[in-house]
Amino acid sequence: MQPGSEPDFGHRAEFYTFTPDALDEALAEFEVLREVGRGSMGIVFEARRRADGERVAVKLLPPSLTLTERALARFLREAELMRKVEHAGIARVLDLGRSGRLSWFVMEFVDGQNLERRLEVGPLPVRDAASLTAEVAAALHFAHERGIVHRDIKPGNLIVRDDRSVVITDFGLARETGTGSMTESGAIVGTPMYMAPEQVLGERTAVGARSDVYGLGATLYTLLAGRPPFEGPTAQSVLKQVLDAPPIRLRRRRAEVPPALEAIVHKAMERHPELRYGSCAELRDDLQAFLSGQRVGARMPGPVQRAWRYTSERPVPTTLAVATIALAIGAYALLQEGRTRELQSELTEAERLVAEAAGGRDERGSTLSPDDRRSRLFDAVARCSRLISRAPDFARAWFVRAKAHHLLDEHRDAIADLDMAERVYGAPMPQVLLYRIDAASRLSDRPSRSRLRDDLFSLLDLDPGPQSRCIVAGHLLDMAGALSDTERLELLQSVSRILAPVQGESPHQLVLQARIAELQDDPDRALDTIRRAIDRWPGDLVVQTEAAQMFRRLGLEAEGRLAAERARIIDPSFGSHTPEAKPADIDVDAMEGFLENLDALIRSIDR
Repeated sequence: MQPGSEPDFGHRAEFYTFTPDALDEALAEFEVLREVGRGSMGIVFEARRRADGERVAVKLLPPSLTLTERALARFLREAELMRKVEHAGIARVLDLGRSGRLSWFVMEFVDGQNLERRLEVGPLPVRDAASLTAEVAAALHFAHERGIVHRDIKPGNLIVRDDRSVVITDFGLARETGTGSMTESGAIVGTPMYMAPEQVLGERTAVGARSDVYGLGATLYTLLAGRPPFEGPTAQSVLKQVLDAPPIRLRRRRAEVPPALEAIVHKAMERHPELRYGSCAELRDDLQAFLSGQRVGARMPGPVQRAWRYTSERPVPTTLAVATIALAIGAYALLQEGRTRELQSELTEAERLVAEAAGGRDERGSTLSPDDRRSRLFDAVARCSRLISRAPDFARAWFVRAKAHHLLDEHRDAIADLDMAERVYGAPMPQVLLYRIDAASRLSDRPSRSRLRDDLFSLLDLDPGPQSRCIVAGHLLDMAGALSDTERLELLQSVSRILAPVQGESPHQLVLQARIAELQDDPDRALDTIRRAIDRWPGDLVVQTEAAQMFRRLGLEAEGRLAAERARIIDPSFGSHTPEAKPADIDVDAMEGFLENLDALIRSIDR
């Protein structure tokens, strides 16, 4: 290559053609190893950084695309957006730069398998697909809380690492909520078979977090069925199906999918955004409930609901077909369906308000003031109260109102609503128990403490899985501080037995180990364990919250303030409705019988 000449990046028509010499000169800092992927907005290479030998992924914008300012701006925006989102489930951007006409940015290299490639050998096992999707939902919710919407969730943008964790890549179509779009008005962005109807219609202002909920639902459908929910010979034919017809029921394509999981998928893929999950957090919660054997909130539409949708979408042929049906029956059915839809829409709005108040951010990603949060919670309580007055057997309305009361620190009202929700459901439910346990733990009177112990027994008996064991162990440790040395030793032995079957390490488990060490008067081991948890899970709110409290109890004020600040970065509402842990009000006379009952329960569930 002559000095002063431009590198040869290939012909304009073949802008993905890069000669080795051109790459070596443009990316002198890196040793380019191989191409790993390409798309409409660039090509990705695996490379090794010469300075330190770290493997990285380098995404290049071809020169022909840099000729348009819009393409270059979108490319650079992707890097800036990904820099804002620091999460284990989202690929990190490390650096960006430009060399001549070539623009690039450097990401962490995610060593694993692209889910689109994995699907070439068939659908995923049911529980694997649900578990991976729950992880993606958690990462997406993290991005949404920071005002970032992906807009192109699909198997090809998800990579499963060797440790089975999943990472979201390619934020090339992402945008910040509440900002202008980089696409022309009415332009369609996304991948047809995974696009929400509002994306197909080019309704820019309607595209938000629920559009990613739809894309993730369509992705889960594909992982389970082995094929997308909509298929056709052309992109236009697929887009028409997205707008005109619901997807084929998942269990018709794979009969072994449990009905509860099918209901979750189809709720996430509702064509009307207000009927979908209100957030990726709600989708994650339902998937986790399914994985732990609990009852999920999603329900498949009944015959009346399906008939109503069919008639509303095909008015002329349906009118002709049902002209002979009695008008009274039809009117009654439509009235009931309309009422159900209205109730569900109102509840979805209440759930959205509670989710925003809990997360401390609105749909645009703006931080909410304490007054704004309380206003949303009062609005949610009012909406649920109206629902309950019209439909007292609407269990979910009681449950959502309980969550709002709980966030307002109205814990007795929350417990009363949770009792009603359990009564309407007809049986104890882990989700209800978890909230009632947390509410009762905030009250210091003896009846509430007695209720707390009973609910801990019920939770452990109903769901002896790792999550429940950690929750029960945490509340028992809260009680330990008020006991005598002998009683505390017995309680710590019971906690150790509860945690013994839990395999591996999790953030919650390490925090509990640190607290046990502290209660055993071993501060060095306690600090070593909590610091190990911080190093492994720096973005976990529970770890940072417990670390802040432990450092302060042990006199390490500087580390306590640092952990508290990290918790506020993770959740801006930290500290506004989560009080410091206080010693439990224990009925010492009843403690011996309590421990005996606890030991009997542990023996029965671990047989």
